[in-house]
Amino acid sequence: MSKPVIGYLINDLLVIITLFCTRFLGHYRIPMTITALVTYFIVYDWIRNSGLIYSSNVSILHMYLLCAIWADKRYGWWAILSNLIIFVFIYNQTLHAGLDVQMQRTLGGPFYALVMNCLITIFFGGFLAYLQFDQERDRLKIENLKEQKITMLDEAVKKRTEQLNNMRETIATDFHDETGNMLSAITRQASLLKQKFGEQQDIGPIVESIIKNSNGLYASSKDFLWHLNHDSDNPQELFDYMTAYGQFYYNQFDIAFSSSNDECPLFQLAPSAALNIIYIFKEAMTNVVKHAEAREVLFEMRCCSGQLTYSIQDDGNWKAADINEQHYGLANMEWRCQKNGFEFTLSNQPAGTRIEITVPTSTAV
Repeated sequence: MSKPVIGYLINDLLVIITLFCTRFLGHYRIPMTITALVTYFIVYDWIRNSGLIYSSNVSILHMYLLCAIWADKRYGWWAILSNLIIFVFIYNQTLHAGLDVQMQRTLGGPFYALVMNCLITIFFGGFLAYLQFDQERDRLKIENLKEQKITMLDEAVKKRTEQLNNMRETIATDFHDETGNMLSAITRQASLLKQKFGEQQDIGPIVESIIKNSNGLYASSKDFLWHLNHDSDNPQELFDYMTAYGQFYYNQFDIAFSSSNDECPLFQLAPSAALNIIYIFKEAMTNVVKHAEAREVLFEMRCCSGQLTYSIQDDGNWKAADINEQHYGLANMEWRCQKNGFEFTLSNQPAGTRIEITVPTSTAV
């Protein structure tokens, strides 16, 4: 096998090693440096045996220079310098090689060949290095511009979020001060009417209905205020709120209440989802007391594949529903689920009844 072929094979092997180190080890400078030095040695051997400074193999050094600049512009500058040094070395070897004088005169002399090769290296090497530098400069400008735009967008989003939070706090405060006080006043006045006219059959039920509706509206307003004032799109915040409500509510009826949940830090609810989930499960919790005769209730939250599942399970035996009436508010729960894109599931089991809703989520930012 001839020397050029062996040289190509050795060089190809070194290039493969360099690519392997780059791909799997993340380092390329050391193997690339070794490849460059071996390449110089191989190419010089070809040049020495084919005319030194006059050899057509000198063009390989120019091609090597182009590859070095394309691979890494910092290697490109070193390649320009190393090419100039090796050209001077080859020129010096040519002067002492004892080549035919007539051939040297025909080709213009070794110094002319040295100057031309050096000019080619400086021109093409410098030109390509400048292009690489210019591209890098433009890339950095684009990166800086992107960073500026992202920073401006982050500041705008932060400012807008602060404005929305201030609006929510203002709305919540105004609602509490105005509507909450009015509802409390209505309840107190209705209680006075009940004390004064409660024994009259035509007035007593009306007053009782006013008190009941006022208390119900006030309880609903507390959910609305929580939705405004808290991080209601956080599933864990919602779960904690519903757990606290369930414990308070079922303690009034001597029903054991427990809860269980997964950690879902990367999930985020839609803005209107939390309030609808609260209404759905408060309806379900009320139905358990009214119709299930349960002794234990379990509230759960599970997360999987971009979805959250909230469920309530009781150990009671639900009464048969009157076919002439809606089923314990189930129609309202199903309507809310359909409106918000939730999946509603009702399972009647020997050990009790399970109501489950599956809620689509997004990734928290």
